Amino acid sequence: MRDYKHLLASFIQVVTFYLAAFGGFLRNVAPPDPVRASFPVGALSFLTLLLLMIISAMSRNRQSRRTNTSWLVAGAICFLIAAPSIFFYRDALGRYTYPQSRELNKRETAAPDKYLKPDAARYKSLNPSISVEELVRDFPPGEVWTQVGIEHTRTMLLVLYACVVLSIAAAVFCLLEANMLGGKSALPKGKVARTLNKPATKTL
Repeated sequence: MRDYKHLLASFIQVVTFYLAAFGGFLRNVAPPDPVRASFPVGALSFLTLLLLMIISAMSRNRQSRRTNTSWLVAGAICFLIAAPSIFFYRDALGRYTYPQSRELNKRETAAPDKYLKPDAARYKSLNPSISVEELVRDFPPGEVWTQVGIEHTRTMLLVLYACVVLSIAAAVFCLLEANMLGGKSALPKGKVARTLNKPATKTL
């Protein structure tokens, strides 16, 4: 039990450091929460911990050049997933949250046009260039989009946010493993032994 506690404590320290380094950024870019709770960031903290534990378990007792290359490839793949996820998430925030002048955590959630209620859809068809803020201002509260559409958008934003956070975390942890293994396997054991046993050459 003590070993489990010590191991879990070490994992929590790493995740805490990671979230402390990027926690402000993660909270600032979290999707608007209708109940103003910290559920997205809190839940992703546990998922990040699980991700670290999985990566650590996979790398245990596998310290070789081939494994080092595998972790580098895995880190690069996670980075390639993270990069477009960031841009897709940013675009979705611009499209489906309003008003843009407010901080992100104080914005409201919109929905795609297919979820417009009949009156709002007709009004939008007559005014195709109308902005989200203007559309909301011209209708009573709750009469623009269906609740299904709002919930769909909230789920989409949360999924994109999770992709951003977890792909960045996976890239960081994989590249850390690659660097740790690379340092240990930089000089093979056989070569170390030959180097130590090789007689020193005299210099004139």
